[in-house]
Amino acid sequence: MSDLRIAVVGVGSLGQHHARILAGMDGVKVAGVVDPRSDHGQQIAERYGTQWYAGAEDLPKNLDGVVIATPTMHHLEPAEYFLKAGIPTLVEKPLATNLKDANHLREVADQHDTVLQVGHIERFNPAFEVAQTLCSDVKYMRCQRVSPYAFRSTDIGVVHDLMIHDIDLSLALIGHLPESVEAFGAVTIGPHEDCAVARLRMPNGTIVDITSSRMAPVTERSLQIWSSRGCLNVDLQSRTLTSWAPSVAVASNPGMIQSIAAATPSPMTLKDRVFGEWIEERTVQASEGDALTAELTEFTDAVRGKLRPRVTGHEAVHAMQVANDVLKSLTRWSWQDSSACAEKAA
Repeated sequence: MSDLRIAVVGVGSLGQHHARILAGMDGVKVAGVVDPRSDHGQQIAERYGTQWYAGAEDLPKNLDGVVIATPTMHHLEPAEYFLKAGIPTLVEKPLATNLKDANHLREVADQHDTVLQVGHIERFNPAFEVAQTLCSDVKYMRCQRVSPYAFRSTDIGVVHDLMIHDIDLSLALIGHLPESVEAFGAVTIGPHEDCAVARLRMPNGTIVDITSSRMAPVTERSLQIWSSRGCLNVDLQSRTLTSWAPSVAVASNPGMIQSIAAATPSPMTLKDRVFGEWIEERTVQASEGDALTAELTEFTDAVRGKLRPRVTGHEAVHAMQVANDVLKSLTRWSWQDSSACAEKAA
């Protein structure tokens, strides 16, 4: 079987890693890189044994696939171009700057029966993959994704930059779109919202709370999931999962602890028995596998027709739809204008 010829459009801070990983994969050849900065583009092309092109339309026509890792505002035109040409396309998240354009790209992919994968990389985080096996019948989910301001991805706000990761994870885990959305946010450095919190109410009664900020002094990416099995904390950075669940004895007799407490003269003496004896703690360390490599491996398998990507245009549009509802609900407060205390998102 001949090598897959895959090009990378946009080789900035993330795109150059796409090129690096693809260049090291068996059965794959980087067929070209596109970047408006000629010096940078040529440097990346030389590093990975390929050629630099000024524009997507200049790439060779015999491509087997393409990765689009440009700033979000530049996703639409090249993605539409390659999808209409029938070339499998991986677009970095978010799929587009707005729901209308995201829907359009999904429709183009469907009309031309072309693979459209979207780079929601946290789906490939080994900790989340383990969490999916440990959770069922989710009742409540809290997502925390905060980091210091990095002065990148400033063409979009924190909802499309960070929150959309956790929107996608919650939809994947719960399997429903929300029936209502409430949100609040703040503009700090701007020009878009830099901090946002949202509450998603699912039709099955599940509630999801999401906090996203790129104005935090520390970085945190975590999930807390309450389900019929107990509580699960997921640290997406360290990839450590800690669960608390009732012991077999308590699960079979939920009133057992209350009965013991009622028969104990000093119930406060029982507190050391709660964790360990009645509520069992378990810690799991997920693998160190690279999520971006796993995502690109899935893309090459999809190009070869071996599988359907876990995040197609349809899943990406669902995440965009919820993000759009968050933005519509978002009441923003601005540090830059003391009178702007209740500006509705456009």
